Order: sequence, then C-alpha cells, then structure tokens
Amino acid sequence: MTQVAVVVASHGEFAKYALKSAEMIVGTQENCGVVTVGMDDTLQDAIQEMQNELNHLDRSQGTVILVDILGGTPSNVSGRFVLTDESVLVLSGLNLPLLLDLLTNRERSLVEIATSLENSYHAGFNNVTELFKKGEDEDECEIL
Repeated sequence: MTQVAVVVASHGEFAKYALKSAEMIVGTQENCGVVTVGMDDTLQDAIQEMQNELNHLDRSQGTVILVDILGGTPSNVSGRFVLTDESVLVLSGLNLPLLLDLLTNRERSLVEIATSLENSYHAGFNNVTELFKKGEDEDECEIL
C-alpha cells in the first residue's frame, strides 16, 4: 500500500515527541520525518533541515507537512515547498488527535486528507470540564 509522506515540524522538540506518542498508539511509522526548529537555528538552518527530511522520503504519493502554528518558522519554511511542488500539503495546528488521523489515513488523496484533518481538528477540541459538570452525580456522567 502506497502512502503519502509525512513531515511533522515544530518549534523545539514538540514534533519529535508528538510523533513518538502517536507511534505508541498506532505503531511505528515509515516514510515519516521530523523537523525541529531550535532557538539558535537560522531560517536557512530550518530550510536546510526541511529539505534534508524531504530528500529522505518517498514523496511519489504526495507529502503532508503538519506544523505547530501558522506564521511560525516551521509553517513559513514549509510554505516555500508548497510554492514549488503542488503535491505538498501543509496544515497547521499540530496536536495528537490530528496526527493520529493523518497517520491512519495516509493512503487517501491529499484533498481527502485535508478534509479529514480539518474535521478532526474541530472534533478534537472539547471542554471536558463542562462535560463532567453535566452530570452532578458521578454515575450520571458518561463522556466516553
């Protein structure tokens, strides 16, 4: 089964540990890379690290780059690759539910992945405090 390539990119080592956490749940992933932007990294360092990661992946089915925040160095660097390669999809808002959705749906098209991740992003946010408050009695609370 051919799957899209995945790069997880963040400030600091968030991306590295997010991928490790996801792999605890769904198993070891192939054709994935991580880009971490450190405090002392220049823009050129980040561009080079992204290029190195992309060079090591099978990108024949497309590439999804999942970044932590819009407007940060990881998303700005990733945007450069969107401009030169239409088979690159960059999405911001890295979190574990989003990453799990991506890793379990890598055989889909980039359009299908984008739609699924947008839905997962919105569905992943819940006010758990409010869910618990709905049932005053512990026995009444059924959030799962």
